[in-house]
Amino acid sequence: MATLGERLRAEREKRGLTIEELAQRTRISARFFEAIERGDTASLPGGFFYRSFIRQYARLLDLPEDAYRSEIERSLAEESQQPLSLPDRHIDVPPMPTAVRSRKEEVLWWAARAGGLVGALALCTAAYIGWERWKSSQSAPAVAETAAPKAAEPSAPAAAPTGFVEPQTAQTSSPQSPPPVISSGTVRVIVRASDLSWVGVWQGRKFLFGDLMRAGEVRGFGGDDVLRVKIGNAGGVTVEWNGQPLPPFGPRGQVRTVEFRSDRYEVIQPWTQPVTEEGAPPNGVSP
Repeated sequence: MATLGERLRAEREKRGLTIEELAQRTRISARFFEAIERGDTASLPGGFFYRSFIRQYARLLDLPEDAYRSEIERSLAEESQQPLSLPDRHIDVPPMPTAVRSRKEEVLWWAARAGGLVGALALCTAAYIGWERWKSSQSAPAVAETAAPKAAEPSAPAAAPTGFVEPQTAQTSSPQSPPPVISSGTVRVIVRASDLSWVGVWQGRKFLFGDLMRAGEVRGFGGDDVLRVKIGNAGGVTVEWNGQPLPPFGPRGQVRTVEFRSDRYEVIQPWTQPVTEEGAPPNGVSP
């Protein structure tokens, strides 16, 4: 009767497969398949691997489990009968390290920990001191820069373009802010805000300025044409026309539009002016 290895070889050859093809498909060495076909179990790594190789070989050939079951059972029975044996030679195993230290090692260990702690504290202290010195060195120039403008004399402003000057804000240290620089022209208007108000200025059809003016802010305008000033809060703005201070053009919250010429000014949106003792409106206001 043919052995299992001989039957497996016959089935393999019937399907036209080689040992190398089996090894490539199963990732098992070709010499193990050759040992199975010869029935040389001594050349195989062990009973477990022998049984595993037989199963993979038979399944690759599409053989039923009954074809190799008897060989599997025989291998299991043979393996169970073999006594468990220990190696005769002595295995030298190094001793397990213990956590017990000598007194000298304990002293050195604690000294190293204490030194590390002291070093960390010293490093943190040095970093903190360096940080404080850097902050003080950065704040000193800033204080000097803020104090310098107060002691310096005001420089002469640059020439402004026709019809517009830089905004002037009220100085809290002096009771009166310096007058703004106005470009040359026959019509010169200075607008001073005592309360928040929107102010727009036009020279003919040319738009010169339009923004919110805050309390204490001063702006000046000049030109040779008609200057039209629109005030969003008439009671919060005073105007100086060609060096002549003018009273407010209306109560707070009212909108007024005033046209200024070289010889007169006119309120485009009329308003009620208190009558003087002579019963005439202020100078320069057209009836």
